[in-house]
Amino acid sequence: MVDLTDAPELPGGILRFTLPMFPPLGHVHVWLIPTGNGWAMFDAGFPTPQGVDKLETEIEPLLTDGRRLEAVFISHYHPDHTAFAGRLQRAFGCDVYVHEADWERMRRMQQMRESDDGSGDAFRRRFSSGWTEALDDHEFEGEQSQEAGDGMFSKMRDALKDIDLPMPEPSLLSGGETIDIGGREFEAIWTPGHTEGHLCVRDLDQNALFTGDHLLGRITPHIGMWPDQRRSPLPDFEQSLGLVQELNASIALPAHEAVIEHPAERAGEILEHHQIRRQDMLNAVADGNHTVRDIAIRTFPKRAKDRMQLTMAMSETAAHLEALVEEGELVRSGEGVGRQYSSL
Repeated sequence: MVDLTDAPELPGGILRFTLPMFPPLGHVHVWLIPTGNGWAMFDAGFPTPQGVDKLETEIEPLLTDGRRLEAVFISHYHPDHTAFAGRLQRAFGCDVYVHEADWERMRRMQQMRESDDGSGDAFRRRFSSGWTEALDDHEFEGEQSQEAGDGMFSKMRDALKDIDLPMPEPSLLSGGETIDIGGREFEAIWTPGHTEGHLCVRDLDQNALFTGDHLLGRITPHIGMWPDQRRSPLPDFEQSLGLVQELNASIALPAHEAVIEHPAERAGEILEHHQIRRQDMLNAVADGNHTVRDIAIRTFPKRAKDRMQLTMAMSETAAHLEALVEEGELVRSGEGVGRQYSSL
């Protein structure tokens, strides 16, 4: 467990609020940045009753004590980053900024919630990335089964359903914009990979980089793909990490876990990790594993005991395998969950 209190003093009056969410991460950070007579916010939390309480008792009083909330930046469309954006916009009349590609995803998530028939199938399909179809004959140990996975999906569905979550009316960004908020300038930086429209935001006053899920201090962000995707998001993610290295920010403020005091160095570590993972995939294929499922089990053996964890591993595996196809290291045959990979 990371000690979230063990962090350097945050620059420029920036405040961090940690909201609860479901395991395995268990928390997500919301950042407040002073802007003249107001505040800007980066990311908008995950919807739980405890999160609502923290919003009402700790965050909203700061926004109504003579200093209004002027803007909310959303790093990406996942619900632990977007939940309260619409509510805050309705309460304070603030601008909400999101990348144009992820706004479409946010709208689809809202449609999913509205069309939910109570079974949770829509949420299960979304968060399994579609790879469950390849697991019908795969056995899981004990409680690490479909039933256990369904319990998590039910909690997530109920959390989103029972809390008032109006959709925001956002200003759409494409990356590269500089936005002046109360005399403090913010640069929107498009960093695709974790999602197609992931945004980092740089506080130019402090050279501080708010990284969402693009750069994390201990774990590596999930870079995966759906069975119907053809192009891997991994090369885009790695290019975005190179951009973080070039920016050479003084500090990175991620959505999870601890503050990153050397962002360029951490970006280099993650780039190296994915090169090692590529080699793991090549070794698995050379040893006779050809399906996404079998290569994932070989590469991520600890995840093979849990349905959700294995589908996430398959999603990551597919992203690396497709990158290797693009790089001329492997050949793919088949489509969707039935795709297979061979050495040249």
